[in-house]
Amino acid sequence: MQRTAGIGFFSRLGETLPATAGVVAVRSLAEALRTIDTGGFEWMPTTLGDSDPFHGALPRTPELADARRELNRRLMRALSALDLPALRCGAHDLHLVARDGAMFAFRQRLLETHLGLPAHWEPVLALYERGHWPLAHAPGRLLVL
Repeated sequence: MQRTAGIGFFSRLGETLPATAGVVAVRSLAEALRTIDTGGFEWMPTTLGDSDPFHGALPRTPELADARRELNRRLMRALSALDLPALRCGAHDLHLVARDGAMFAFRQRLLETHLGLPAHWEPVLALYERGHWPLAHAPGRLLVL
């Protein structure tokens, strides 16, 4: 959980990413929205009821309740003042979607680790840690702003 300390969430939106297999990088939210519409991408999950795109439905484990609460508290603190022009495009303001996507990803990585599953969420968290937003997915690909 210390992993959330010092992350500059969404601080490098639109900046060039090094070429990475499976990552489709876009420079603006407008480009991301077009790519989602035309590139076969689906939005990354944002709510507890959303299915995990890598593992499918996973059990809710009561033994993680305290750890999840602490993780949510830390993430809410880190993401509470989020107000970035790069997360707005025309009438669309995606601050809440970005925040909730980050929270989902970190919670799923916690669960993935606890259950001993393959680390599919690890590259997603690494992108958040580098200040980017992995906002959509397709088989074998992530769309990243």
